[in-house]
Amino acid sequence: MDELPKTPQSIRQPSAIEANTSQQHTCDDLASQLKEWQALSPWSIITYVFGALKGILSNGFAIIPIVYTGWKQGFDGQWLVLMISVIVLLVCLSAVIEWHKFRFRLLGEQLDVKRGLFFTKKDEIPLSRIQNIRYEQPFYFKPLALGTLVIETAGSKKDEAKLAALNTEQAQTLKRLLLNLTHLEQSASQTSSEPQPDDQSQSSSPVVRKSLSELLLFGFYQNNFIWFAVIAGPIIGRIDMEKVFDSAIARQFWLWVESQTHQNIGLQSLFFILGLLFLYGLFSLISIISAVLKYYPYKLDRHTDTLQRSGGVISHQQDALAIKRIQLIHAQQPLIARLFKRWTLYFKQVKGQEVEQKTKQHMLIPSVKLGEIVSILTAMPNLSGGASALPRKYTPIHINWFTRRIMLPLAVAVLLSVIGGFDGRSLSFFETTWLTTTAVVGVIYIRYKHWGYVLEDKVIWLHSGFLGRQWKRVAFDKVQHVKITQTKGQQRANLAYVEVGLASGSLVFPYIPIDIANQIISRSLHAVSRNSQNWI
Repeated sequence: MDELPKTPQSIRQPSAIEANTSQQHTCDDLASQLKEWQALSPWSIITYVFGALKGILSNGFAIIPIVYTGWKQGFDGQWLVLMISVIVLLVCLSAVIEWHKFRFRLLGEQLDVKRGLFFTKKDEIPLSRIQNIRYEQPFYFKPLALGTLVIETAGSKKDEAKLAALNTEQAQTLKRLLLNLTHLEQSASQTSSEPQPDDQSQSSSPVVRKSLSELLLFGFYQNNFIWFAVIAGPIIGRIDMEKVFDSAIARQFWLWVESQTHQNIGLQSLFFILGLLFLYGLFSLISIISAVLKYYPYKLDRHTDTLQRSGGVISHQQDALAIKRIQLIHAQQPLIARLFKRWTLYFKQVKGQEVEQKTKQHMLIPSVKLGEIVSILTAMPNLSGGASALPRKYTPIHINWFTRRIMLPLAVAVLLSVIGGFDGRSLSFFETTWLTTTAVVGVIYIRYKHWGYVLEDKVIWLHSGFLGRQWKRVAFDKVQHVKITQTKGQQRANLAYVEVGLASGSLVFPYIPIDIANQIISRSLHAVSRNSQNWI
């Protein structure tokens, strides 16, 4: 009988135990090296340069109208070139000095970072304080297979440290060391007496994936007009709109609309609405492109007790967040998103931690269907308060909140009417006054109707919104303080303002019954007394 040929040692596939052992040796070798002060690669100078230029450009949007005005009045281009050259030279010089002064080491359970241009600044970061670790791979590092680790700590308003120009293997190994994932994965693998070949994959499980179409939809409904108005407002203000409307193109377009609608007001209104939607779509292009470039392909996985998000076309990012450190879950549904029945889910951590760069938003899941929320939360077994669906109904706040807030606009309207009567104002004055007052009262009423709460055993929900909707979920074992405030009128009606303080900020429940406020206090104290873990 012929013998089977032996598999050459050079191409034999390593077993799961050998892979884990090799990974452990890599971590141990890197940990021993990091006990001494380490310098970053010279390639990190690129990061400093791009970071400084990005900060200048992002904070310089306000000078766009000034530059435009100067250009229209005749701006000397030589001075502009000289100014830009000086700025770039200073930024490059500063980046070289910053790289030369930067040192870091991992000593015991602490990460030390030393940096500074003229004065040396040393940060001692305990590993227990690390909130998230974000891995970024900008477009200029992709050909070099390099990346940046962004380390964020609890309570810090800025990134605590950035370790730039690390190779991929070194960055991932250091990430495991900082998050203490190595010993967690070891303990998980040792629970089985006979490890299986896929033990490594069992430590990671997918939570959610988002397709390209869902990200396009997210960018469409998450559009924001504010920055466009800030930049374009002064420029549009200098345009003579009468000349625009009197132009041949505008007249031909209006004649075409009249021919298509046959001067029907209803059809003309429909054309106007479609035109607004078209303009909204054009303005949304920036938001849509940004969503795709930043998040595609969107992947959210759970590694033991840590959430890890990855994605990004040009600049690849990997964010890590310990599940136990989620302070609040925020489900938001803007007006346009209500038409598509989609939500945006935010996981808020300790206040000041901004996974999504320099915005006020934390780690998010875009374009979420209502039925997906339960499955997403179920995939996080260590989540405070457990998994639960968005409530279908809520208990509204007391109507006294509404009646007290409409008193001021009504009083102003009555006062203007009395003054207008003595002055002999025309009927249009009174119509405008009361029409404006009615609109203000209507806005206050809509705001009141959307404000409510749902009290459950382990969590409390706060519902709010105006045209859009949002739910905020607070687990009682994350509550740091409860503050109850009562006016004399609220005392007579047994109502109160309740402020629930979390590590991620405070939530206010206005005009709720005093017995509900006392239940929030008692359940929070009960949850905290039964939980011996760190509240962060």
